[in-house]
Amino acid sequence: MADIFISYSRKDSGQALELAERLRVRGIDVWIDKSGIEPAKSWSKEIVRAIDDCKAFVVLISANSQESANVSREVGIASESKKPMLPIALEDIKLSDELRYHLSGIQRVAYTQFDAIAQALRNFGIHPPPAPPASGRGENSKLFRSRLREGLGEGVWDQRKSLMILPFQDLSPTGDNGWFADGIVSELISAISNVRALRVLDAQATKDYKRYQGTLPNYAREMQIRYFVEGDVRKFGDNIKITSRLLDIETGDHLWQDSMKGTMQDIFDIQEKVAEKVVEGLKIHLASDEKEKLSERGTSNIEAYELYLKALEYYSRHTRENYRLAVQQFTLSLDLDPNYTEALRYKAIALSELYRQYERDPNLLAEAEQLVTKALEINPHLWSAYEPLSNIYRLQGKIAEAEKVSKEFVQREPESFISHFVLGFFYEETGQPALAIPPWEKALELKPDHLMTYGNLVTVSDRAHDAARVEKWSRTALPLYERRLRLVPDDENARVNYATMLGYANEPVRAIDALAHLLQKQDLDGFSLYNIACLYTRLNDQAHALEALRRSLGSGFRNVELFRTDPDLNQLRELPEFKQWMKELESSNA
Repeated sequence: MADIFISYSRKDSGQALELAERLRVRGIDVWIDKSGIEPAKSWSKEIVRAIDDCKAFVVLISANSQESANVSREVGIASESKKPMLPIALEDIKLSDELRYHLSGIQRVAYTQFDAIAQALRNFGIHPPPAPPASGRGENSKLFRSRLREGLGEGVWDQRKSLMILPFQDLSPTGDNGWFADGIVSELISAISNVRALRVLDAQATKDYKRYQGTLPNYAREMQIRYFVEGDVRKFGDNIKITSRLLDIETGDHLWQDSMKGTMQDIFDIQEKVAEKVVEGLKIHLASDEKEKLSERGTSNIEAYELYLKALEYYSRHTRENYRLAVQQFTLSLDLDPNYTEALRYKAIALSELYRQYERDPNLLAEAEQLVTKALEINPHLWSAYEPLSNIYRLQGKIAEAEKVSKEFVQREPESFISHFVLGFFYEETGQPALAIPPWEKALELKPDHLMTYGNLVTVSDRAHDAARVEKWSRTALPLYERRLRLVPDDENARVNYATMLGYANEPVRAIDALAHLLQKQDLDGFSLYNIACLYTRLNDQAHALEALRRSLGSGFRNVELFRTDPDLNQLRELPEFKQWMKELESSNA
């Protein structure tokens, strides 16, 4: 049962969603239809049930809501059910006869008077639960931080202000501009991440948040984030409106909130203003180079920028077809602005991923190399271009060149997590596990909660026969995986990796228990099954390892290189069943 139901017009979505989030921050359970309410929309039984089940009914009063047939119906249902009702005025208007009938004698509260809204809800008997300990002070947070310090050291935990950009709502009339909203968020994260006084969660965290089912305060405590940027985007044709707010989760207050309108020609100015407001709201003083990075614009061609954002959306899906679509969109973007360095860099990345994962066509790598070379000719200080260049050279067999580029990336960007990750990845992929350890340990020093790096570091430590590091880093990773699974219980990949870390940490019983529920899934991903097979071999359980590999192949997993070279499978290679699989894989990849 929700504490309150919020009734509103779709045209007032920005205010409705903001109110819902502010109430949730205070611990009040809110039911709100995020798809909006319009007369043309089919009225759902779910909405009627939600009104029946709520403790109190809130309606946002405006000219828009008075014109909404569904708002009128909802108010009528709430009135018939004798629900406590709270009208919140978005503007000072005279009520329609129908609303006057149902709301007669009930005092309205202004939308801007949040304390009065909270008091009215308390009068209905809706009291938020006791405030949880501030971020970093609860017992779970203490345990979490202490366990990480054991592996990372006291000096890692700095005093930077922590910030996350939440997914922006797409409020466009057509409802099909999610790619644009996601792109705006990605660009905002990229810009603000250059501020050294901030610890900003990356774009993947924002994407993952869409799957999170809990409350924002719980998420903030788990991730140890104090500040959040919320927002929504409305795009119709060439017209845009971006509304954004900076929330202090510890106080529940918005440090600022603003709405900016314009056309696509104004998009760069709007993005820059939002970034500046975030920094101002957090009272951070920017160095001159940080100011420059905050205002950087990759292109002045708006259409090229739109195509670039569409390409990023395709690329983020990581499938063969979507890589191809991304390449097409990047190409169209570059047709309009051949000097758009980020489009050059990302097209090169998409081409190299197509080659690495799907299509062994050397022309893909040749084109990717040309693109990165051109980007560096345009901007010789575009050090991020060294990431794809390192991978391109390695895939081309130019090992010395790849190592040189990877090392220069670290030299040019010593405080960049990515630079150290790229160097570690080069050493892992070229069969030099001991050399991969130092750069990945440095990467974790710079980004202590990056799950992929933990998994890679434990793997190379094992292959380097460094038992002490395997124990240390697997145990350091465990609380991070436990946190991840608390936040997103259905994350299949995280659950497999969690079991793997338990195996490396010499906790085989817990490792098998962690897999029990997962193995019952009929549609388990092929790569997940492959990793489960590797875990079973390390636990000396050949029967279950073979069964997992059989299921992996049955699901379409066909990475012959892993089957051929992965040392985790060494004890299976002489088995007749494994030899038969290798024949079939080699034949299909001939």
